[in-house]
Amino acid sequence: MIKTLPFLLIISLMIGCASYKFQEVITPLEAGTPEDAYTYLQKKAPKKPDIPYQFELGLVAHYANHFAESSAALDIAGDIAEDRYTKSVSKELGSLVTSDKLRPYAGTQYERLLSHYYRALNYIYLNQLDGALIECRRATALITYFKGEDEKYDFFGAAFLAHFSGTLFEAAGEWNDALISYKQAAEYYKNAAEKTGVNTPEDIGHALLRLTRRLGFTDEFERYRDQYEEPPEHPENYGELILFYESGYVPPKREENLIFPILKTDKVDDAKDFVPTLITREGAVYEEVKLEYLLRVAMPTIGSIRPRFSGISVTVEGNQETDGVLVEDVENIAIETFNKERPIILFRTLLRGVGKYLLFRQANKKNEALGLLTNLAGVVSEQADTRSWQTLPNQIFMVRMPLPAGTHTLNLSFLGANGQVHGSQPVPDIKINPNRITFWNHRTYE
Repeated sequence: MIKTLPFLLIISLMIGCASYKFQEVITPLEAGTPEDAYTYLQKKAPKKPDIPYQFELGLVAHYANHFAESSAALDIAGDIAEDRYTKSVSKELGSLVTSDKLRPYAGTQYERLLSHYYRALNYIYLNQLDGALIECRRATALITYFKGEDEKYDFFGAAFLAHFSGTLFEAAGEWNDALISYKQAAEYYKNAAEKTGVNTPEDIGHALLRLTRRLGFTDEFERYRDQYEEPPEHPENYGELILFYESGYVPPKREENLIFPILKTDKVDDAKDFVPTLITREGAVYEEVKLEYLLRVAMPTIGSIRPRFSGISVTVEGNQETDGVLVEDVENIAIETFNKERPIILFRTLLRGVGKYLLFRQANKKNEALGLLTNLAGVVSEQADTRSWQTLPNQIFMVRMPLPAGTHTLNLSFLGANGQVHGSQPVPDIKINPNRITFWNHRTYE
């Protein structure tokens, strides 16, 4: 116990340190100067690369048009995440004594998948389609790994990445790979729809019909024709635009304090055995005369922060209008992912808290001043792990529309929850090549 006390005090100072302030990142992004956000993050680089800093740096670099640097940062994040699936025993033990912030952060499954989306876009903008296809295959392999590791895998983020991969394989003329990806997307959207709220986009059905016809898979084509509507045919000398519209921010994790009562009648000898009893007391109120100790623990929490813009409509030269389709609801995925993890986090947090209580009780029996100091150290070192990739969008919509070959100005109309237009922006100089797919992504923060 005497050896543990200074350790608690030292760690309480360490875990509060952060290399950058998130507000200093989003202020220039929202002002339309992502280069300033990128410069700020470069100046605040930690001595040792870590997640989620690399995620934030990678995405900000993407918006600042530093595509190679963006991919490099996201690659580092991916390598760290992969390594951390083999957990450090020493830091796991330390987290039980002090704070979950000591646990190596490996990123969530959906964060890791979305990093491949941005890496693929980086390659597209660098005119390196082969590199983008490699990212699609890496994402597919990661999904396969997740499926193999967890029989109850929720497919959060998998549908969008499979859908996105299908469009890239189709753009490259790799029809078989495109068909496989679209099939997977249809399956994954269906598996996750209940919790993500994202239904299978109509575009999936069109793609399945289009590709099975092209490949001469008659039986599959007939089956899909009974299931989906025929896709519209493109006129001669037309190409296609696929626009990904990213809106708002994913909700961040916050810290909340929870109080769990330890009663005078409780026999608290082993923390692990006592935690299940404490869990049943969340939110319960007891008479003061029955209380021995009020155990305060810090837990992460997450709530909805829907953006002002929650949809998009695109017109070209004032004629053709196409509405965006929701293909990824990052907010719902983030909340559902946390809800799934919360019971494990709560158990671990209470196990740590009861351990600190037992240290306090032991110290208090020897000396009240020592007990007070031990209790203070335990309180100060108790912090929730709120790490996440905060610059991710809240939702992603896809606009897929045929356009005549040539250079066009897109007129983007941003829609509110009621479908009314709340803002607009022109995007000039979008080049469409005949019989080719042009990819573009656009971000708003409101």
